[in-house]
Parts: sequence; structure tokens; C-alpha cells
Amino acid sequence: MKLKPEEYGKVIPPPPVVLVSTLHGDVKNIAPFGMNMPISSDPPLYAIGVRDSRDTYKNILETEEFVVAVPGPDLVRQINITAESFPREVSEFERAGLTPLRSEVVRPFGVKECQSNFECRLEWVKQAGDHYIMVGRVVAASINDKIYTEDLSRSVINAVYHVNANDYAGKGPLLAEG
Repeated sequence: MKLKPEEYGKVIPPPPVVLVSTLHGDVKNIAPFGMNMPISSDPPLYAIGVRDSRDTYKNILETEEFVVAVPGPDLVRQINITAESFPREVSEFERAGLTPLRSEVVRPFGVKECQSNFECRLEWVKQAGDHYIMVGRVVAASINDKIYTEDLSRSVINAVYHVNANDYAGKGPLLAEG
């Protein structure tokens, strides 16, 4: 069956959801993003796709810093709250009941309830259709003590995937080759 090219997003696996925190003055903003991915390990670079109408876009351009936090399935209610449209002067951290975690290098805060946080400094921005690709250099990273293991592996992270509108899914068990 043929699809329209703009429908490609309906037939690929859902992307993981991350929370991106920024600052507007002293206001701690945070929003969920499904368009995100690591793009380099040397140097460590991470990309998010952001509409220029979003507070996150404006805040990153102004401060050149942001934090990417990786939520688990237990935070779906809070993810939905942070997705709501609030005035720029309103902290989604407070509205969602999330705890700001002081960063090591950048000014924006991480999220205490998340599994991991990584701090970024803006490297570059490029328009890509109706979004902008904002790439940050990872300058610090941390993992929640409850899930830390000596042998760090992505398998310990319990991701949340954005399926549709307000629908999310967790990951299933790893499948064995056979």
C-alpha cells in the first residue's frame, strides 16, 4: 500500500520522549520532545527538533544552554502537563510537580525524578521545514543512583515513547535473535 510522503511518521517506531529544560530569566521552563537524537559521540552532540513558536526555542537562542532529561513511564502524567501551553513566565516544573535538579555546568536545571539528565551548550541551529534542528554539545551527564550500574547500558533506561497525541508506551522485553 502506498502512503503520502508526509505520512512516513505513521509507519516508523515511535521516538522516545525527552524533557528539555531551559531558563527564561529565573523561570524554569520544561517541555516534552519526541523529535530528538544523539548525532555524534566525538564530540558528544545531541539534536532536538523545535518549532520557532515554542518557548524552548526562544530560551535556547537567548541562553545557548539546555538540559535533556530522560523520563520513565511513571512520569506520563507530568509529561502531559509540561506539554500544555503556558505563558513563558510560568514554570512547568511547578505546574507538573517536578523537582529541579541543579546542573553541574549549565544554568538550566535537570529533573530529579528522571532517569538521566545531560547538560548541553548550543552548537548550532538550522531550519528544517516547519522545525529547527537545535544541536547541543553535551558538557555534563548524570544518571539516577537507583538505576546506576557499574556496566552502564541503555538497557537500564525505561523509555517513554510518543505514539499519538496524548498516547505513550513503554518498552517491552528485549527480543532474542532466533
